[in-house]
Amino acid sequence: MTNLQDSYDYVVCGGGSAGCVVAARLSEDPNHSVLLLEAGPSDLDWLDTHIPSLTATLQRSKIDWDYKCKIKGKSYLAYEDVRWTRGKVLGGCGSHNAMAYTRCSAADYDSWEKLGCEGWSWKDVLPYFLKAENDICPGFAGSELHNIGGPVTISTPHRPTAVSSAFIQAGLELGYKTVDVMSGDIIGFGDFPATIDADGKRASTARAYVHPAMKRSNFTVLCNTHVTKVDIQDKKAVGVFFRTDVGDKRVAVNKEVIVSGGAVNSPQLLLLSGVGPKSHLEEFGIECVADLPVGQNLQDHLCMHMKVSVKAGSQVNTFSNFPVDNNGAEATGFIQTGLEEPNVDSPDMQLVYTGGFFPFGIDEDKIFVLKNPKFQPILSQNMPREERLVKEGFTIFPIFIHPKSVGEIKLASADPMAQPFIDPNYFDHHYDVKAMIKGIRVAKQLLETKAMVPFECKLNCLKMPGSKDDEWSDENLEAYARHYACTLYHPTSTCKMGAKDDPTAVVDPQLRVRGIEGLRVIDASIMPNVTSGNTNAPCIMIGEKGADLIINGGK
Repeated sequence: MTNLQDSYDYVVCGGGSAGCVVAARLSEDPNHSVLLLEAGPSDLDWLDTHIPSLTATLQRSKIDWDYKCKIKGKSYLAYEDVRWTRGKVLGGCGSHNAMAYTRCSAADYDSWEKLGCEGWSWKDVLPYFLKAENDICPGFAGSELHNIGGPVTISTPHRPTAVSSAFIQAGLELGYKTVDVMSGDIIGFGDFPATIDADGKRASTARAYVHPAMKRSNFTVLCNTHVTKVDIQDKKAVGVFFRTDVGDKRVAVNKEVIVSGGAVNSPQLLLLSGVGPKSHLEEFGIECVADLPVGQNLQDHLCMHMKVSVKAGSQVNTFSNFPVDNNGAEATGFIQTGLEEPNVDSPDMQLVYTGGFFPFGIDEDKIFVLKNPKFQPILSQNMPREERLVKEGFTIFPIFIHPKSVGEIKLASADPMAQPFIDPNYFDHHYDVKAMIKGIRVAKQLLETKAMVPFECKLNCLKMPGSKDDEWSDENLEAYARHYACTLYHPTSTCKMGAKDDPTAVVDPQLRVRGIEGLRVIDASIMPNVTSGNTNAPCIMIGEKGADLIINGGK
């Protein structure tokens, strides 16, 4: 704290996947002083963050925000509570997640532009993906869609297994093509890239951007520092208040405050700072400086985790022999359910293959607390934990990627250290349930293909306790989905980006908070709609583009 200045040109609130990118890029100009504030510790203090196979051990640890969410009785019916793991550490969720990396569908970004977000089409965002990436995936050298030399290393699975290759072949049998999931044209099956270096370590934005930049004299990073409020005077952000273990502090801001706390922390910080729905802020005695729909439009991906046993000798990674440099996710597929008139370019369901039985050796009771022991057989596939550690098998995750159900985040207290109120509103729209049922059925079809027959795949225990319906009836599968579907930890869209005449938007296409000078939001919360797949890669892209918008207007 002795090196803390009274003021900085830029203060970045949140050292997550996007915040690390923004802060490091801004500090490249020696004429700019930059302060990065992160609520959690440095990732260098946690060895587990750098070892891909230990991802699950980070859940509910000291570097997890471990948010509790409200449920309304339409989902999570088997579980005692809903927990959202979010990285409370330098690098944020990128230092905490399963390292899956996909740019998602080109149609996602084209749809953003159609909603009035000028400059956010696929052709506009692709250069920022490329700028971030050091793509060491084999077979892509020389492709204009891939780049070598960016900060974040992207690789395909280290030592993939025969079963994951068969999973991709199974997709072909169902009529899909093999795809490069980085291409934007992603309907089909292919290898699943990850943010894992050639040396087998996690490639977070903390490691890729911040640590190399910390030698710069104009760049200051403070960890274990909780931002409590943006100081807004006369409609302008002029400073930031934050709390440390030695007391509360304030720094002045000369140019801009950048809020990069993610889809939960960013709306909470804006609300505490007086930016949000006026009636809601009045409940907590907070003066409203900008009446905006902060915290609305919350979207997330729900998934099923379907454990599949295979015959002995199939060479599937189990927890007992899991490579330390493997995140488990070796293959993925993007499909169209056909439940609605399809967008020819956009999938609505993702299927992920992971070696081993999720959650990969960690005691399930630490992640999934059940309401009743009768629900345990389905979750564990009737296998004791000791058997799941050594028995050969894999997990298929059907993921519905374009939910119609929308939730919200609000304040639960004016205390900045208190958790916010989170209502994901899962399965509120029945279409989402129908789509999940379709995904479960496609997973079953994949297991029945010729490609998978040699492994003698066995998926069982889908029948709900006490159900009189057939295991594969729509009624039973709906009950199965409503009881056991869980978050994939992809919350977005709570500080929505939109055109100036969009009443649902919080920020404009330059990511500036409406009505407040010198304040931007740059993270997953600005997405108009959640992307078609894992959200970490889009967050990194948003960080790159956001930094460019600040530096030179994105020109």
